[in-house]
Amino acid sequence: MGSESLTYAVWHHTTLRYTESIGLSFNEVRMRPRDRGSQRTLAFSLLSNPAAVPRSRIDYFGNYVHRVDVSTPHDMLEFVVEAVVENSEPRRRRLTEWQQDGLASDPRLEYALPSPRVPLADITRGMWREWNGDDNSFDAVLATAERIPRELRYVTGATTVESSIDDLLAGGAGVCQDFSHLFLALVRGAGWPARYVSGYLGPSGEQMVTEGQSHAWAEVCGADGRWVGLDPTHGSFTGAHHLRLAAGRDYGDVAPHRGLFYGTSEGAAPEVKVRIARMSHQQVETVQTGTAVRWQQQQQQ
Repeated sequence: MGSESLTYAVWHHTTLRYTESIGLSFNEVRMRPRDRGSQRTLAFSLLSNPAAVPRSRIDYFGNYVHRVDVSTPHDMLEFVVEAVVENSEPRRRRLTEWQQDGLASDPRLEYALPSPRVPLADITRGMWREWNGDDNSFDAVLATAERIPRELRYVTGATTVESSIDDLLAGGAGVCQDFSHLFLALVRGAGWPARYVSGYLGPSGEQMVTEGQSHAWAEVCGADGRWVGLDPTHGSFTGAHHLRLAAGRDYGDVAPHRGLFYGTSEGAAPEVKVRIARMSHQQVETVQTGTAVRWQQQQQQ
């Protein structure tokens, strides 16, 4: 497996609309790609309209968070993120199964317990037994990631951001968020710590550009403390084109935008557009010398 690094230009545009003007809004944004393992962020910018100065911090789970307070009256709020992210193919290692006593005293136990959007219920325990019997090995974890996209249909709009695992199973269709939550419930129920990852799916193979929205997958931890990324939407390990934004127990910990506003207005569902373009070595060198602005503007036209 090759270890050559690939570099991507990310453009993430979010629009929030309100039925009437509001005077004040407070926002948290988790849209800065996270530096971890083989992934590095070479450049990053966050702009808002109306303009505001973001304040950054690191949250409990180690994610970058930007606080954006807007005091200018507005009936629309936009966030535009531009980033340049370098990544290489992660190692596809086998994980060692946990012993119950060892996990009980390990801080990663948090990721093996129920979370608000990932209950450990009878229905998912039953699914694990139906698919894997009494096998709780890493082979069974891999088989579960591969089986989810065979058993369920990926249908945009079949669920909403608030949909539950029960909603997914009742309708038989969902999106990456739903598939990831189901996978987490299944493997946590089998005794594996696993976390939810938000991010992007960049171009792979001969592709140079992808357009769409954000993506989600999972990471599973072995007894040696190593994490491996698995994508239950595609039934595979993650690759160099999986670009991490944030990680947590479930979507509630890593939502790209969370906020509140004052007023009697109602807010519509966010409008999100994402564009990921693979960069050439020459373009990467331009970024590293600090003259990438013109190139990024050209790519967005």
